[in-house]
Amino acid sequence: MCVFFAILPLFVLKLLKFLITKTRFLLAGIGLIILLGVLFGSIMRKNNLQIFSNIALQLGLVKGPVNEIEADLNNSKTGDLIDTRPVVIIDPGHGGSDGGTVAGGALEKKLNLEVANLVGKKLTQAQVNVKFTRDSDLKVNLSERSKLANEHPGALFVSIHHNASTVPGAHGVEIYYAQSKPDSVMLSQRQYFKLGKNDSFSDHRGKLLAGHVQYLLCSMTGAKDRGIRDSRLAMTRWVSCPSILIECGFLSNAKECSNLRSSAYREKMSSGIAAGVLKYLKMVDADPYYGTSIKASKAAEIAQFQSENSGL
Repeated sequence: MCVFFAILPLFVLKLLKFLITKTRFLLAGIGLIILLGVLFGSIMRKNNLQIFSNIALQLGLVKGPVNEIEADLNNSKTGDLIDTRPVVIIDPGHGGSDGGTVAGGALEKKLNLEVANLVGKKLTQAQVNVKFTRDSDLKVNLSERSKLANEHPGALFVSIHHNASTVPGAHGVEIYYAQSKPDSVMLSQRQYFKLGKNDSFSDHRGKLLAGHVQYLLCSMTGAKDRGIRDSRLAMTRWVSCPSILIECGFLSNAKECSNLRSSAYREKMSSGIAAGVLKYLKMVDADPYYGTSIKASKAAEIAQFQSENSGL
C-alpha cells in the first residue's frame, strides 16, 4: 500500500487529500442539519402547545396555569391519554344530489358546508372534539346523520341550513329544537344520566342551546332575530342529545343573500354560532345537569332514605 502511494504523482495525492477533507465537511454539515431539524421540531411543538393551552385557558374550558397543563401533557404517554373534550357534531345540511335551496345564484348545500367548516375550525381551536356528518359534497341520508349523532349521547348536535320563502322580504335567523322526542330516542339519555326505570326526566337542553346560539349569532351579525322554535324536524326530534337546526338566513331575500355569500359575513356567523355553543358548554361545565329536571321515583326515594338511616 505504501509503495502504491509512493508512485502516485504529487498532484493526485493532493487531489485525494482535498476530497477527503471536503467529505469530512460534507458529513459534518449533514449532521448539523439533522440536529437543527430535531431541535426546531421540538421548539415548534412546545410553541404550538403553549398557544393551544392559552386558547383553552382563556375560554374557561380547562383550569390551572398553562405550565401545569403543559407538564401534564408532556408527562403523559400517548397511549394513556383519554379524550375528555366535549363532542360537538356539526351537520352541514343537504349535499350531493340534494342541493337544498337555490336562490339568488347561491346553492344552499355549498354555503352550509362552508359555514360548518368555519364553525368546526373555531370549536377545534377551543379544544372541542368536532365531528361532521359530511365533510365534502356528499349526500348523507337523514337516518345516517341521526345514527352518527346517537352514537354520542353526551354530545351536542348542530345542523346548519339556509332558508327561503315565497315572501321576498322575509329575512333573519331562526333556530329550531324539539322539546318532545320519542321514548326510544331518549332511552340513551336516561342511560347517560343513570336514571331508574320510573324516574321522571324533563329535558330542556335543546331549547337552552338554541337560545345561546340565537342570541350570539344575531349579536355578531346584526341579523334580524326571528326567534327559536319548537318543531318536529327530523334532525332535532330523532337525535337524542341536545340538538338544534340553524336557518342562517334567507337566500330568497336579495340583500340577505348577498350577505350570506360574503366570506366576511360567514366569518361573523361562524363566530356567533361557535360562541353560542361554547357558552352552553361552559354552563354544562358548571352544572352537568344544566337544562334537565330529574325526579327519582317514590320507590327510589324510600330506598335511599332507608340506606341513609340504616345505621341509626
